[in-house]
Amino acid sequence: MKILIPLVLVMTLVGCTTKDIYSNLQYNHARSCDRLKSTQSDDCRSQYNDSFEDYTQKREGTLDK
Repeated sequence: MKILIPLVLVMTLVGCTTKDIYSNLQYNHARSCDRLKSTQSDDCRSQYNDSFEDYTQKREGTLDK
């Protein structure tokens, strides 16, 4: 997590889009799930299956409340 925050900041300053950042975070989560046992890995991955568009809709819905 300590590495993730500076990484996101650097990517933002470099001009990456929000979608690029989201994709990178998804990739990092998937990699961390790979370290788990098979069934745990599947459960872990299922938590991060939302597309960027789904994520954006959920986020905007939450912000509107």
